Amino acid sequence: MSGNLEPGARLREVEVAQRFGVSRTPAREALKKLKAGGLIAEVAGRGLTVSNPSLNEILDAYQIREVLEGLATQLATERALDTEIMMMETVLQLTREAHREDDVGRAITLCEQFDSLIFAAARNTQLESIIETLRTSQGSNRRGNIQQSSRRAEAISEREIILKAIQSRDSAAADQAAREHLRKARTFRIERSLAEGALR
Repeated sequence: MSGNLEPGARLREVEVAQRFGVSRTPAREALKKLKAGGLIAEVAGRGLTVSNPSLNEILDAYQIREVLEGLATQLATERALDTEIMMMETVLQLTREAHREDDVGRAITLCEQFDSLIFAAARNTQLESIIETLRTSQGSNRRGNIQQSSRRAEAISEREIILKAIQSRDSAAADQAAREHLRKARTFRIERSLAEGALR
């Protein structure tokens, strides 16, 4: 997910076990979980490799996330405790500071933490699990959008709109803001692929 391993990179069970100083059994189980989550795939003649989803697959995931995360944000608006909303406020403030300091890694981590607080506040464990699985399956592609400073600033502003709707307990506005955030992320992903000549 961090992008340390490039899409298409091979993953051998023995090497994974050696890298983390464990036996092959836990390495094998970890690889199975990564495969189930869509982060790695079995490629004929190459074995297990880091997934390299097509643009269409990425955009499909964004469409599904738009519906599910909109619902989760709506539920969170209705169900979040005041203390949970305060935590969201604090995390978003820290995110702004990290962005101003150009601490990209921290800003990305805090954005994800803010989102996770919303999903937890929805109090629907099945929905939260499906969302996290879907987000995880996008791997480094999900984080790639906000590596760029301009998109990161927009993504933080979009989260500010989401937070205001949650603070106002306006579930319809929160749902709409979450969906709009993901639509903008999807559009940016298309633009980035066009610029990279990587449409496929």
